[in-house]
Amino acid sequence: MAPEQKQTPAARSGASRVMAVLDALASADPAVFPDGLSVADVTRVLDREKSVVSRQLKSLLETGMVARRPSGRYELSWRLFALAVRAGDQQLIKVASPLLLRLTETVRERTYLSVLSDGGVLTVLSEGSRRSIEAANWMGRTIPVNRSSSGMALLMDYEDDYILDMVRHGEDGVPDREARQFLAQVQQARRRGYTVANRIFDPELLGIGAPVRDFTGRITAAVNISGPAFRIEPHIHAFGGHLLSAVRALHAAICSDVRPGTHPSDS
Repeated sequence: MAPEQKQTPAARSGASRVMAVLDALASADPAVFPDGLSVADVTRVLDREKSVVSRQLKSLLETGMVARRPSGRYELSWRLFALAVRAGDQQLIKVASPLLLRLTETVRERTYLSVLSDGGVLTVLSEGSRRSIEAANWMGRTIPVNRSSSGMALLMDYEDDYILDMVRHGEDGVPDREARQFLAQVQQARRRGYTVANRIFDPELLGIGAPVRDFTGRITAAVNISGPAFRIEPHIHAFGGHLLSAVRALHAAICSDVRPGTHPSDS
């Protein structure tokens, strides 16, 4: 194994300068800067020499981290967004693991972390309750959105018509009446803060789910508790409270590394 390479102060300083440029581009108000930032805009925000900023932007353009509009102004590139999504997914699983374990120990039922994937609900992390009777470990498997509490949670911010269309034309292809029943459950969940899927996936199972939001407020995942309905049904309200506490802690952990950028319009 190669010895670990330590960054020199110059390298750390260079990385910090690059990050400052990216932060400046990321924090630009699209209402004020609809076409991105010019070299002069970034120079003013960072209080650096224009020639230095120009070289840094050129270097970032060559690596694909930023893009240049036809007007000559700069903005963050789609490649950078794609890398950020991948990093966010890894960070989500990393921070969710101990929180799922804690939630499972509290409610003594299996818990899941799920995301939307090709119109279905994909379980990316699961924590078992170690009870003799519990819900199955669905990690790596996909189920229809209308069959789980996580599916309801993942769709909570979508328009009603979109939800109906998605459920009608999904893997199950449910009739209109069933699609509208599912929508009604999502609408109730919006008011309550968490979803309840009572025996809709399996006649013996009950699930409770809640959405996980990133630092922008967008729903990126869902956490749910699932287990035998006879055990969970008397404790739905209490379990919902534990679930919401876990999701708030997960949101705080996700946002803990996000630092506010400098707003160009404030300069």
